[in-house]
Amino acid sequence: MPRKSLSQLVGAGAFASAATLATVLAVPLSGVSAEPYPSRPITVISPLGPGTPQDVITRAMAEIVAKDLGQPVIVENRAGAAATLGPAAMAATAKPDGYTVTAIVSTLVLVPLMQKVAYDPFKDFTYILQVASFPLGVTVKSDSPYKSWADVVAYAKANPGVVTYGTPGAGTNAHLGIELILQHAGVQMTHIPHQGPMSIITAVLGGHVMLQVSGMEWKPYVDDGRMRLLTMLTAKRHPRFPNVPSITELGSPFDIEVPMGFAGPKGMDPAVVRKLHDAFKKASEDPAMQALYPRFDIDYRYANGDEFRKSLDTIAARMRPVIERLGLLAKS
Repeated sequence: MPRKSLSQLVGAGAFASAATLATVLAVPLSGVSAEPYPSRPITVISPLGPGTPQDVITRAMAEIVAKDLGQPVIVENRAGAAATLGPAAMAATAKPDGYTVTAIVSTLVLVPLMQKVAYDPFKDFTYILQVASFPLGVTVKSDSPYKSWADVVAYAKANPGVVTYGTPGAGTNAHLGIELILQHAGVQMTHIPHQGPMSIITAVLGGHVMLQVSGMEWKPYVDDGRMRLLTMLTAKRHPRFPNVPSITELGSPFDIEVPMGFAGPKGMDPAVVRKLHDAFKKASEDPAMQALYPRFDIDYRYANGDEFRKSLDTIAARMRPVIERLGLLAKS
């Protein structure tokens, strides 16, 4: 799917004299133009690179939303800073008129715990809805002596720090999530961060690390028998792996997934938020989208804006002690 350029977003001011007071009173006091929303193209920021599952979902959804709202929806990639660069730029510069919104993932609330940022993840955004969740799993090489997650835990308890595991990087959802689970289990392993999931898969297959935790980029290697899936870090068994126990089933009180949704700048008009919510929700439920989700190993997961915000707040509160214990907490 070709990349699309960013539209120039120019806010329209509304001024009136006393002689036109009646007209002014007919316009919502929020400052939204008298023209019905939307009356021009909408830009959606995609905070990860082109071709990533999140980007594919964002672009496919934008096409459906455009048809529903009757205006072009332009997707602009602004990747970087663990998927926070684009959202941060939107929060700092975009007008709250509904013509610039962004896709977000949960790193938006985790990065500020680990480094100083120019945004507040809760005060500077208007959450619209959640549409998806990215599941995580734990895999080993197929000839590994670990046949189950219980085998890993038992060996790690007897040999603290000996088991090595890879993730897409320090401070990622995979890293913090598995550390939360390990802490509850009372075991210690050695983390070896990598640059992205494919690097970890190569390390596992090459015998450089014992296991890895990441999104489902490992699925083809499990399907062809080169890797073994020990557990999904989900609350219930994943439908694509019905014979593999979930981490909750194995006794963990924590399940770890990566939610994805959409948000705009702070101060958006509630009527505009509702219109965007309804359009994106309708798009997420479209048969074409429902068929696309499993192709990219993404789970459909809806939550309204308030529920999405609360779930991100819960993730931040849960991970803060882990981040502090790992020495990654940002200095105040």
